[in-house]
Amino acid sequence: MRTTIVSALSICQFVMLALYPQTAFPADHSAEKQVLREAEREAVTIANEYIRENTLHDIAVAETNAQDPKKALEIASKIIRQDDRDLTLLDIAEAQARSHQVQAAIHTASRIVDATDRTAALEAIALSQLDAGDQAGALQTAKLIPAAINRSGILMHIAIAQAQGSAKDAIETVKDIEDPLRRNVALHGIALTQTRDGDIPGALALASDIGSELSRARAYREIAAIQTQRGEMGNARIWIDTLTSPVEKSSALLGVASGLLDRGGNPPRH
Repeated sequence: MRTTIVSALSICQFVMLALYPQTAFPADHSAEKQVLREAEREAVTIANEYIRENTLHDIAVAETNAQDPKKALEIASKIIRQDDRDLTLLDIAEAQARSHQVQAAIHTASRIVDATDRTAALEAIALSQLDAGDQAGALQTAKLIPAAINRSGILMHIAIAQAQGSAKDAIETVKDIEDPLRRNVALHGIALTQTRDGDIPGALALASDIGSELSRARAYREIAAIQTQRGEMGNARIWIDTLTSPVEKSSALLGVASGLLDRGGNPPRH
């Protein structure tokens, strides 16, 4: 048993070097791979299943970071327990997504048996695409997510990002959001972007579509605050006076008050 533990610790040291190559191998992937092959040979001989599977997991992720996804998948296939194998594939897919290897990451995710882990992998891929500015690609990946609530969460982020460039595209994406809460958050985010861009009628129209009265009231508050900060309190009061819900109207007036505070308490001079 002592020999097994010592061997496992040695392997962990090999893997750490591969996970952080800049500490030992600045630009030499062949050196990393040589160490990883040695680590793999030792790992498969570990008698303790828990230690063996966890070590193989770390080596597989390190192989991905060393730009050898084929070898990473090969090592993952040696992991016997499905849960552990799925977790390894999830981490490989996430690493591939961070390296902008989107198609490879999607392929890896498709091999995950557990729906929850597969969903997590696809979410990570879509968010990586979104961070890279590939909104169209993120939308395509989001459609592959099987669970509606998770898919809605990704679509929410995409819609809010799209609003920075095209409110029309963002609104189209919102139509595919099935979860009410995430749909409301998306509408709120888009409405605020429109407000900052000066499209108050568009922002108010979107805010009115928010399904929750409290969420709608909060959107009105922020719209009113932004307008007031800009010195447009009079224009804000016009639409506020048309609100019939005490919840919405009081919240919008609070937004005006907040905007005035941000201006030092001074209303705009005419």
